[in-house]
Amino acid sequence: MKAPRFGIIDAFLLVLVLAAAGGIRAGYLHTCVKEGRELPFQVQDAETAITLLADSDSPAGPLNPQSALVDNIRRYGAFSCKAPLADMEEQTAHVAPAYPWLVGSLAGWLEDADRATQAIRWAQCVLGSLTAGLYFLFARRVFANPVVALLAGLLTAIHPFWIVNTAELQDGTLTCFLLGCCLWLGTAGAQRGGPLTSLLFGLALAAMALTRAALLPYAFIACLWYLLSCRSLPRGWVCALMAFLGFANGLAPWMVRNVRAFGEVLTITDTLYLHLWMGSNNRATGGPQHEAVLRETLPEERLKTVLAESNQARRYGMLAHDLKAVAEDNPTGVVEKRLRAAVCFVFGAAWLNDYQLVRTSLPLDLPRELSEGIPLALRVALLFLLVAGPLGWRWSYGWRRGANLGSLALLWVPLPYILSHADYLSGSRLPLDGILLMFAAFALAWMLPPVARLVFPESEGE
Repeated sequence: MKAPRFGIIDAFLLVLVLAAAGGIRAGYLHTCVKEGRELPFQVQDAETAITLLADSDSPAGPLNPQSALVDNIRRYGAFSCKAPLADMEEQTAHVAPAYPWLVGSLAGWLEDADRATQAIRWAQCVLGSLTAGLYFLFARRVFANPVVALLAGLLTAIHPFWIVNTAELQDGTLTCFLLGCCLWLGTAGAQRGGPLTSLLFGLALAAMALTRAALLPYAFIACLWYLLSCRSLPRGWVCALMAFLGFANGLAPWMVRNVRAFGEVLTITDTLYLHLWMGSNNRATGGPQHEAVLRETLPEERLKTVLAESNQARRYGMLAHDLKAVAEDNPTGVVEKRLRAAVCFVFGAAWLNDYQLVRTSLPLDLPRELSEGIPLALRVALLFLLVAGPLGWRWSYGWRRGANLGSLALLWVPLPYILSHADYLSGSRLPLDGILLMFAAFALAWMLPPVARLVFPESEGE
């Protein structure tokens, strides 16, 4: 089903969604996030949060690898840090490059850590607002109805996980925005074609994978789906070619860098076996592991052998031998750890330990309504996602062709985390929340009889 022509009412509803999303995020930043104050709430792992240092600060302090990487990018333009299972700083490809490069480059340009931090947060406020608008447009494309689109846009605008994540120097907000771009551009291109739309879709897929490497399998599948969809379009071969070129050329520069740095063809990162080992060793819990624990999972002689390899890509590749040994010795335990990883993907590893969805560090001047209300809102939002999202996906079967990109994401986004490990908090699940909220919007429309009769007349088919 093709979306109706975009009219004045649609434009008004889109502006309404953007205003609601922007106002809520700006209010959160203004009220809860003050300069020089620790964040009151975090929904992504604190260990991977980026801390920007001023030029006068010493970089020799206790920085996590992400912060050290960004600091080296800012100071020296070098993509290097002390990565996991390394004894010293080295050229690295253990994380996706896009977000660290953007943060490090902006920090170097502004030359002031506090100004750069505030600029990044307000930029993420804008991206979060645009993400809600993208899901409005995506839902409108899928269901060809402004009411469901409005519900989807408003649900993503008020989603508390995304609002809290706006203030964190993490990749969550940017990843959610890029996934929204892929869903909207891919669906629009599959319905109406267009070389420019196809090119932008391919570039968006590449940017998404370069921002979060775990989404690379989904990017490949989405690109393949788009190429097959172009068969039914006029001059579809041109659209397919432009999408492929956008995707391939978006990934090519980083692949060339990796070949020069490590002598091996690496699409984005070199940590496939590292993350598989982190999720399968005898101390795996389904979540991430600290550097000290990760080293303890290897026998002393084996650890020395691994650390002796100077090439990072080959060093991590050596863990394939250990993975094979664990799978042969304890296949039941490996499967059990996959179940724990699936639970951690949905709730975060902290939920298994102490039933926490969020890391809190409450300042004294934070209003009580927010200090108590935000944790409650996070729990209510997650419960709503888990109930209404799958229900709406099942009820929307008649619109399955338009929602194909979203349905594929429901399978392929969690898969890399389930096969390896998820995060301590909700960072791995955040990009998927928008798709579940869109299906939840469809379920809400069905559950309200007056709206259902207006939106879904009995005569309407697929």
